[in-house]
Amino acid sequence: MKIKPFFPVFIALVGVVIYAYYAAEKKPDRAITATPKQYIEMVEKGKAERLEKEGAVSVAPETAPSQ
Repeated sequence: MKIKPFFPVFIALVGVVIYAYYAAEKKPDRAITATPKQYIEMVEKGKAERLEKEGAVSVAPETAPSQ
């Protein structure tokens, strides 16, 4: 009797996706129930955080001591 590998592979794939979602440090923002104004504010906040983080990363190598 041959067992088709679809179901075990499908179950493993679903498990990996669920694990990756719940194991993330920062969970994704849910925009499903947000109003358009709330969504725009959420996007702007994320953009500001990303730019702030990039600014901190780009400044760090410059402040490192020279040898």
